[in-house]
Amino acid sequence: QQLIIAAAYVVNIVGIATTLYASPLYWKQAYYTLALTGAKWVKELISRYHDCIWTELRVCVHIFLTLVHELQVV
Repeated sequence: QQLIIAAAYVVNIVGIATTLYASPLYWKQAYYTLALTGAKWVKELISRYHDCIWTELRVCVHIFLTLVHELQVV
């Protein structure tokens, strides 16, 4: 009797853990909603979405702009 209760408890805990782990997959929010590509996308990131530049390119805005400037000079 106690073994059955313990097994049911473990199954319940595993089910709850699975539900909590998988819940973000069911409640996804669109990360990127711009319909832009290429240079227009980069300009939009620079002008409005500084955090997204770090997420997408792994550099800060000022470093990215410095890199763009250096590439244009060369």
